[in-house]
Amino acid sequence: MSTLVEIVKSNGEEVKSANPSFESDAIMGSLSNGKACSSNGTAKKPFKIFVGYDPREDLAYEVCRYSILKRSSVPLEITPIKQCQLRQMGVYWRERGKLESTEFSFTRFLTPYLANYEGWAMFVDCDFLYLGDIKELCDLIDEKYGIMCVQHDYAPKETTKMDGAVQTVYPRKNWSSMVLYNCGHPKNRVLKPELVNSESGAFLHRFQWLEDHEIGEIPFVWNFLVGHNKVVESNPSTLPKAIHYTLGGPWFEPWKDCEFGDLWIKEMEEYKKAMEKKEE
Repeated sequence: MSTLVEIVKSNGEEVKSANPSFESDAIMGSLSNGKACSSNGTAKKPFKIFVGYDPREDLAYEVCRYSILKRSSVPLEITPIKQCQLRQMGVYWRERGKLESTEFSFTRFLTPYLANYEGWAMFVDCDFLYLGDIKELCDLIDEKYGIMCVQHDYAPKETTKMDGAVQTVYPRKNWSSMVLYNCGHPKNRVLKPELVNSESGAFLHRFQWLEDHEIGEIPFVWNFLVGHNKVVESNPSTLPKAIHYTLGGPWFEPWKDCEFGDLWIKEMEEYKKAMEKKEE
């Protein structure tokens, strides 16, 4: 894991630190409700978000991160999960399988470990565009669950996705693409490097270390699958709060005209202008 953690106050000011644990305790934006992302109102640390990173999708990661930060009204600590860094640290040594379409297919399950098994943290794929405030998602947290996620009933018809990667079909498809982890939950302590490096994809992606009643549900709009979920014009509750370009996003040439692609491109252009302005 990178030692550089990006901490953002609620006023949008960014602070870079080589000592994330120190900065997490020291930096806290003022919140109107007196809490960060906590269901009991006692948290004083920024909410941790771990984003799956793949070198082929660096721009997708940057835009995802930008979209989260721009709309958040609570302090956040965002860290990309980079497989190469985890390997250098001796935390990840699993050989890449033929069906792994990204470098974070399995590293995602190290989220509780990377969060020191403390509090709640979120993992999200990099091919997301956030349109809603993370605070709204945090307000859904229920301490009785080990994890919370959108419980899709999804069986893709396509045989390939993204840049030609093989499309696989399995139970609970896409459930693990955006997960709120109760990192302090006793059962999540089994998610140690040894288990993540050895267990099957079925065990991990289906959350088989948990009982079904320990998996909480989040509204589908927080993991709105392009090409699967639909907006009902007469129903505002169907408007996406986080768009997931699961089959491929506009950063890949074949998918530049995909549904909601214009929103991503607009966000990407805004991000680039913000970076140019920052460099001046």
